[in-house]
Amino acid sequence: MSLTTKELMLLQDNIKMAENSIKFMQACAEIASDAQVKGLCQSLAREHQQDMHTLIKHITNTQMQ
Repeated sequence: MSLTTKELMLLQDNIKMAENSIKFMQACAEIASDAQVKGLCQSLAREHQQDMHTLIKHITNTQMQ
């Protein structure tokens, strides 16, 4: 099943948003002085990274078919 242009654009937009969220959470983790806040930010960055990889797989798998 191939993606429509609109679907591809939406995936690309969501990937970009995930990238921005990762950068933001990593920056927050760097400046956080509280260990719990730092850990939470790092955890959120990892979750966004996993989400981004899932979105990328949808594009990659579709293009390989």
